[in-house]
Amino acid sequence: MALTISLLAIVVAIILGWKFKINAGIIAMGFAFLIEVLLVDGGKVSTVIGYWPTSIVFYLLAIALFFNYATGNGTMDLLAKNLLYGLNGNAKLIPWVISIVCAIVAFLGAGASTPAIIGPLAFSIGLNARIHPILIAISVACATTIGGDNPINGFGGVVSNGLIQKTAYMESANQISYYVWFNSCFKQILVIAVCYLIFKGYKAKRVEVSKPEKFNDVQKKQLWLLLIALAAMVIPAILNAWIKNPFISRLAALTQPQSVMVFAAIISVFLKLGDEKDVIRKIPMNTIVLIAGMYMLLSVAKESGMTDAIANIMSNNIPKALVPAALVGFAAFLSFFSSGTGVVCPLLYPMVEGLATNLGLNPVMLFSCIFVGAMSSSVSPFSTGGAMTIAGCPDPKVKEQLSNWMIPVAVIIPIMCAVIASIGLFGFFHI
Repeated sequence: MALTISLLAIVVAIILGWKFKINAGIIAMGFAFLIEVLLVDGGKVSTVIGYWPTSIVFYLLAIALFFNYATGNGTMDLLAKNLLYGLNGNAKLIPWVISIVCAIVAFLGAGASTPAIIGPLAFSIGLNARIHPILIAISVACATTIGGDNPINGFGGVVSNGLIQKTAYMESANQISYYVWFNSCFKQILVIAVCYLIFKGYKAKRVEVSKPEKFNDVQKKQLWLLLIALAAMVIPAILNAWIKNPFISRLAALTQPQSVMVFAAIISVFLKLGDEKDVIRKIPMNTIVLIAGMYMLLSVAKESGMTDAIANIMSNNIPKALVPAALVGFAAFLSFFSSGTGVVCPLLYPMVEGLATNLGLNPVMLFSCIFVGAMSSSVSPFSTGGAMTIAGCPDPKVKEQLSNWMIPVAVIIPIMCAVIASIGLFGFFHI
């Protein structure tokens, strides 16, 4: 009974959140307490509280505390304009230039806000060059996912890594999360390339981009701090993998992304790179509550046997060759109505062990299928990323058309991803 009601509660929380435009995480928390205490033998409120995903929430807080400075003081916006100006050249490359700029800016910390930063400029350049609006939207949305879902400081990659650490593959979580990201990048680049050919991006006409203003003193300091922080996150880890030295090992242990971003946030305060109160106000609490609340409900459902039940259904009723495509399709369908990182990945990641064991499938491929599927409908106008991308279009008529065009596009992309999964292109990496 607890399992059945848990599954119903997940569906009800998603529907209520979507229908009434409220945070489904809060509803999920309420269901978690009710199910645990009333339907589980020996269930306690403290048990549900213990399901709060501390590491994931702290990671998201650390990201916001640091990178909100770069967004707030205009560094990310000006960096994007300079990148577009510096790369402006052959008109045929404009969609790819937009993609590169979005990926870089998202990787440097803008994350999901990248479409709001770059979108207006990207659409202005692209529409003047007579590039189809769908190609511009795809370039912005897919490239944002490439940069914003990296496992170092990217929202989706961080959540993915944290969820994998909760599974039987904990020791290989970092390695798997990078493999999943590589597969996701491959998918995004392939989608951009296909759209580039379909919508004839190579026929764009040249457009001159006006020279942006120079970085002010605050923005220069911010840019240097961003680069130093990223180097601190990456270089010691690479050195530790190649050089066995006690000092390097301690340095690598200290310079984990969470701690680096906290120290960088402290430095930002003393360098007066922004208003600390404003930075704290912009912490994405709505997203954090959604992820934490759904995770708590999903943990109750998992303890009731949900993961094994779904894994058994897929193992016994779907041919082995079609399981990757089924995972992509299921994840994409769920992400139409809920958050890919907040709901879909926490729901489906725990079943990977059962599927991998029962069917002898590559766990990296299974994690990738879930992640790629969850992100494949992110161009939909119903998703946050899709809505922000469309909102960045300055032309009201084109914006209205995009709202209709991107719905079938968000259906076609998951189908394309399911085909890719079926032929094994997400299975190159192993642990």
